[in-house]
Parts: sequence; C-alpha cells; structure tokens
Amino acid sequence: MEFLYKGTLPNPATINERIRRFNHIIHAVSQWREPPLDAQWPVLVKDNIDVSGLRATSGSYALKELKAVDAFCVKKLREKGGLPFGKTSMSELAGYLSSKMPPGYSELGGQGINPIDPTLSPGGSSSGSAIAVAAGFCHSAIGTETHGSIVIPSIACGIVGIKPSVGIVSRNGVIPISHSLDTPGAMAHSVADAAKLLEAMAGADPEDEATEVCPTSLDLHTALGEGKEPLRLAIAVPDYRAFDDQERNAINKLIAQAKKHKIEIVEVQTKSIETYYRAISSTEIQGDFDRYLAKYGNGKTPGTFRDLVKMYEMRAQHHPYGFDRLLGALQFSPDLENPVYRNALEKGVGNATAAIENTLKVADAEAILCLGFTPWWAVGRAPYVALPLMQRPNHAMIGITVGAARLEDRKVIDIAAKLEKVISEMS
Repeated sequence: MEFLYKGTLPNPATINERIRRFNHIIHAVSQWREPPLDAQWPVLVKDNIDVSGLRATSGSYALKELKAVDAFCVKKLREKGGLPFGKTSMSELAGYLSSKMPPGYSELGGQGINPIDPTLSPGGSSSGSAIAVAAGFCHSAIGTETHGSIVIPSIACGIVGIKPSVGIVSRNGVIPISHSLDTPGAMAHSVADAAKLLEAMAGADPEDEATEVCPTSLDLHTALGEGKEPLRLAIAVPDYRAFDDQERNAINKLIAQAKKHKIEIVEVQTKSIETYYRAISSTEIQGDFDRYLAKYGNGKTPGTFRDLVKMYEMRAQHHPYGFDRLLGALQFSPDLENPVYRNALEKGVGNATAAIENTLKVADAEAILCLGFTPWWAVGRAPYVALPLMQRPNHAMIGITVGAARLEDRKVIDIAAKLEKVISEMS
C-alpha cells in the first residue's frame, strides 16, 4: 500500500479522503475536524500545542482532559489565513517519557508509521507532523523542537523541517520541556511552504519574553532562494563518526551539482561538544510544567510536574517502555539559581554557539551543512533547516541540515531554498 503523497498541495477533499483511508494505519492524526472544501490553507498542529476546541494531550493519558484556547502561534496562523483543523500524534511527552520508547510512540496515539516504509522509524518527537505532511494529510504542519524533534522526523519522512531561532515563535500555549530551548517550527513538502508557515506563526508575544528578539517585520518569502551571488558553505565532517559509502556518494554529488550554481561546499573537520542537555532540560521541565499546568490545567489533570510523575507511577502497567526520563528529571533540583544548572546552561549554550561560530569562521562560510542531526543548533538556540538529500536502497532517507548563527533565520532559509533546487537536479 502506497502512503506517500507526491502531487501538488492536496485540496480539502483529497485531505479528508486520505485521512479516512490511511490514518488508522499510519497513526499521524490524533484529532481532526474535516476542513471545509473551500479551505485555502489546511494546517495540522502537533498535539502539545493548544488549539481551541481540541485537546492538547502530548500523547499522554494523564493530560487527555487538557483543553485550552489557541496558543499564541496558532492565533497568528489564523490571522494569516491558516486553518488549524486537527492535531498530530507525537512521541509521548515529546520524547521526555522514556529512553527506551521508540520514536513516534504514545499511549494515546499508538505507534506512528513512516509512510516511506513501515519498517523504518518515523523519527520523533514531531513524528505525526512529519508523517502527515509526507502522506498528504495537510498543506503543512506545526512541530516543536527542544533537541532534534523537528529535523529528525523531517529527515526520516523525506520532508522539509525548519527549526527557527528560539524567540522567533512564541511558546505561550505549548506544553513545555525547556524554556531555554523549546520552539515551535514548520514542516512541509518544500522550503517555501515551510517558510510560509513559519512566517505566519512568528511574532513578539508579551507573555513570552524570549520573543523580544523577534523582528517586527519578518519576511521569509520574498525572492526566496533567487539570489545569484556566489556562496560558500561548510559541510561538517565529525571526528566521532565516519560517513558510509552511500553518504559519501550523496555528499560528492551535492558538492558537484552545487558548483553549477556557484555554490562552493568545503569540508571542515569538527569535534563533538558537551551540550549539558540533560541537566538543562531536567531542571527546567519541572518548573516549566508547573507553570503550564497552573495556567491551563483543570481538576481532571495533574496540578504539578510531580503529580504528573505520580500518575505515571500509579499506571505503570500501561507504560511498556517505562518512564525513566521523568524519574530522572526529579534527580535534579528545579531551582533555576542552582549553580549546577546555571553552569550547565552557560556552558551548554556557550559550547554550541562557539561550535557554530568557529566552524563558520574556519571555513569562511555563510552556513554549515551536517548529515543528520547535530545538536549545535538545538542547544545554541539557532536556526537550521532539514532537507531530504538522497534515498538509500533500503528506502531510508539520507538528509542534511543547513544551519547558521542565531537569528540568521532568513539567511539560512534562503540558502536552504537554493540547495533544495540543487538537490532536485541531482540524479
């Protein structure tokens, strides 16, 4: 059975038909209301983002009664003509439940299936959003990322995913993990469609101080990828893993084809860094969850993060993969003035930022390409875009990310649009 959608943007009738036909098999959509046949821009939303009239469960039984009004980014989307008509499945609690849980699994949503090949992982935690885009269930979908949760499933399912700089899109109304690292982002079949969605969601929100850095006017669509000036990019060659023959072949073809567009790609040796992600996220999730539940919770939901963990402990038999990440978070103090946390945050963000800046400087490049997920942009709070590059004989996708320095969102999306054209010409 063919789950992939390969046509132009599907109309609402096609979307409704495809969801009814395939969703019970691939588990991309957790809640939906049929978009009217005259809907111009039907968008699906990850189930950790509040949408009026729909639940925001994060795939968790403990949050199944959680309802709220539109998140700030969803309000912005509606203002620009988007129709958020349903919710996508996801890795439960955005993957923060268990280190043993397969990507795309949740108690409420079941196991998300990669539409390219059911034997392949769909990636996570924005699995349902990636599956839905690839399967033609929407024009585009909103995902969220703390540590790879947009770019990993985007690559796995062969679509485009944009993780913006933290602060471009408000997190108000999003079930949190880390206020330092969390951000909504955009997922679509093309860079242009993903950029359109990101631009619609972007904007300063008085209730999210991180968005103070967001430009008052953010243009992510005018003449996107149309510049003809020469471009120099770096491709990271990490010291902790070697490229296999198929990856090396894909890179060589990309370098050769890019030259025809006056894009020079140079290889740069890079080293792994300590990001302190566990300490940052384990500390922040506790207070961030408490604040979210205080604002949006009700008598049918846990009241605090510790209450959430207790509910999982009471229902342990329903969680075949356990919940070691939740329990592990409680080993950290939630005090944001705690010196262990302060040191982790400063060094983690600092190390990631320095890795980006140093690589750009050494290569004298405008942006950095990486094969697959590299945590620099997640922890460095900087923008990167996932692009499908080539398919392996076993159907698995080889993908790249294109990243730049923090708040260089327009630049990195523009470069991604140019590379998208280059990749489309590769044989």
